[in-house]
Amino acid sequence: MTTLSSHELLSAVQAGRRDFSGEKLQGISLRGARLNGICFDGADLRDADLGGASLFQASLRGAFLNRAHLGIAHDSAADPNLDEIDLELECTDLSQANLSGAFLIDARLFRANLRLANLSHADLRGATMREADLTGAILKDANLNRADLTGARVNTDTLKDALTNGAILKDLQTQD
Repeated sequence: MTTLSSHELLSAVQAGRRDFSGEKLQGISLRGARLNGICFDGADLRDADLGGASLFQASLRGAFLNRAHLGIAHDSAADPNLDEIDLELECTDLSQANLSGAFLIDARLFRANLRLANLSHADLRGATMREADLTGAILKDANLNRADLTGARVNTDTLKDALTNGAILKDLQTQD
């Protein structure tokens, strides 16, 4: 596998390439990029900046996303327009992805597949995770404060390992 720069990857996407499986993309900045339908299965995206990127129906199955910036902290006093660049991961396959320590603040993970994903120490404050599948996910010390998990599928014991102050936990589909 080769290591691609941000410019090379975005040029390849513009040329129609969609599959970046297994690529070494550690530390790459794809902030605000439109990457809908992209395949990053097994890619090394550790320390990558995907803040504000659109990854609708993308596949990141088994991707390494340790310490990746996948969302942004909102400071409306500093910039009132930050809501416009939230990360979109709706219907994205993140199953078995390593998201330990990832920044997913206010990310939209509606119907995302997070089965068996490692979300330990991930910051998911304010994330929208409605109807997401968290079956078998590791949530040890994950920050789910103010997250919306309405209708999410989750193992019974999984949430007790996470911070859930102010989280919306209604209509959870729990599994043993």
